[in-house]
Amino acid sequence: MIEIQFLSLADFSYWPYQIVLISAQIFAIMNPISVLPVFMSLTDGIDLASRRRIVFKSSLTVFLICVVMALAGNYILTFFNINISSLMVGGGVLLMVIAVEMLGGLPRTKAVDSREEVAIVPIATPLLVGPGTMTTIILLSATSPLVVLIMSIIIVVIITYLLLRYSEYLSKLIGSNGIKALGRFMAIIIAAFAAQLVYSGLTEWLASWGLV
Repeated sequence: MIEIQFLSLADFSYWPYQIVLISAQIFAIMNPISVLPVFMSLTDGIDLASRRRIVFKSSLTVFLICVVMALAGNYILTFFNINISSLMVGGGVLLMVIAVEMLGGLPRTKAVDSREEVAIVPIATPLLVGPGTMTTIILLSATSPLVVLIMSIIIVVIITYLLLRYSEYLSKLIGSNGIKALGRFMAIIIAAFAAQLVYSGLTEWLASWGLV
């Protein structure tokens, strides 16, 4: 069961566990595996050097967007007067919808017409960093130490870079069916995370009303 814990800087002994847990959560909702087919389609026919530049630019853009969300998350919640339990419920519902859609056919990998600036749009956003990823990072910024969250983001970006960088080899190794299967497995993880968020948010609400 995924459990979100509120940690202070003094709880550094929990950081390794938290980094692994948060990295897994971000990786699951970002789901770069499901983006591989679209990435290969968009970069088909492009020379190796240009493809590597696209991979680097996409990864850098993903990192910058995620860090901005991590740094601004608490300010966004404060500005809109949203408490953490409400974000848990709302974010959980959103993630559940995304997970169901992904299980039904991975809609984030729909084809696009333009190949210009594919590194930023659509690869970096919205394929990798969409509403679900942004919501998850904002939520994590309110429940985890910033250092842990940033380190987790770095780990996920590095893994994403490697997946895109060696996408052709991965595609040949596991095949298109394997990529689809892994993408759907990630969708199940997202659904479980979403269910836990809704449960935790509702529990907080009931506790504030004195019902539990």
